[in-house]
Amino acid sequence: MTAGRAGRAVFVQDRQRAFRVPAPAIRRAAGAALDYAGPLPGGLSIVVVGHREMRQLNRRFARVSGTTDVLAFDLSGGPAPSHDDIAGEVVVNAELALSQAARRRCAPRRELLLYVVHGVLHLCGYGDSTPARKKRMRQAEAAVLRRLAPRKRIRCSCRSR
Repeated sequence: MTAGRAGRAVFVQDRQRAFRVPAPAIRRAAGAALDYAGPLPGGLSIVVVGHREMRQLNRRFARVSGTTDVLAFDLSGGPAPSHDDIAGEVVVNAELALSQAARRRCAPRRELLLYVVHGVLHLCGYGDSTPARKKRMRQAEAAVLRRLAPRKRIRCSCRSR
């Protein structure tokens, strides 16, 4: 666990073996998305999983068969959470990031960080259900990724959907 710039706690849990995931990079990506889109009323949990666990979560919570890149869960309902409470959880699929990165010839870490940013933006109110909302989401993703690596060109159009 680490506190971000705004004092928020970002917890990272790695439950997969596809590739090594640097927790500090995940925290920075989540923090950059929160800095861009606005704070959450509590802490944030980022969970990195593989295909099997993501398929189970996708079936249970989205009622969709198969895997996906990211799921975001708003946990801030009810009374105002304290600083240590978790306001949201983002679950990202490292195995999908690895395969999509190979297909698109970009680094798996960058693809995974895109999934983190995308999930955090969802928690901050960004959506992608219409063309206009999708365009706004892509612009926000690109802006956040540029903040993470301003000198490197990060292919932020890599999407698995």
